[in-house]
Amino acid sequence: MRFKRLTPASLFLNGLVVVCTLILTFPLVWIVMMSLKQQAEVMTLPPRFVFTPTFENFRVLFDAAQAGATSYGTIKVDFLTPVANSVVISLGAVLVSLIAGVPAGYVLARRDIPRKEDIAFFILGFRFAPALLVVIPLFSVFQTVGLYDTYLGMIWVYQVVTLPMIIWLSRSYIEDIPKDIEEAAAMDGAKPFRVVWHIVLPLLKPGLIGASLLIFLLAWHNFALGLILSSTKAPVTVALLKLLNPGVQFYPVMAAGLVVTMIVPIVLIILAQRHLERGLTFGAVK
Repeated sequence: MRFKRLTPASLFLNGLVVVCTLILTFPLVWIVMMSLKQQAEVMTLPPRFVFTPTFENFRVLFDAAQAGATSYGTIKVDFLTPVANSVVISLGAVLVSLIAGVPAGYVLARRDIPRKEDIAFFILGFRFAPALLVVIPLFSVFQTVGLYDTYLGMIWVYQVVTLPMIIWLSRSYIEDIPKDIEEAAAMDGAKPFRVVWHIVLPLLKPGLIGASLLIFLLAWHNFALGLILSSTKAPVTVALLKLLNPGVQFYPVMAAGLVVTMIVPIVLIILAQRHLERGLTFGAVK
């Protein structure tokens, strides 16, 4: 078996890749290590890389009845509630975005409407607008109409983050589908709705799964909207703030919470991996 000879340039590039990988993964590894340490071990200088792992931080995180039986003193987190809130809000935001965004993306891709590009860039502009630009005026409106601290209100306001992305992604996917396929179906007598439902959407499936995963992650990690427009329905990103109290550092418990918030996206990415591997062009050609 012959091995390829490594040149100085290839050695340098390989070393650079290794260094970049270590830099990118170190914060994640450090958070996982913190979640398995005691409070005293976290605050030790220099840091300890060899220690006895403990799962007390995760027990404190999910024990709704916990009130003083830990090394942290009196603490009651009940992290399961904000996790459930985030799941409901994020899934609801994805569902509403798909229902409203895919038809909008289809119109922008297939229909000749006046100032189509201007409309598309106007929609995209909401994605890059500062969150406070939207959330501060909505605060008083939500309180007036009764949408403050409700799932419906949170799902609605999250469309500022998710809907522009799904419109632009679905438009791009639809433009990659040969228009001849739709025209052939129309010549066979298929109505426009049937063409979209039975031809376009099956070809869009791999792309929509990837887009849904992306906007779910955007909704899952959003912080500003949930901070101002929710209280009891606060998502996980806001719930972690409760562990930052003046004079009391619950860093290991917060690290455990961060690990939990990372688990859900990682599981979704693993489950959707086989769908992400199939390209939209492959489906159209097939």
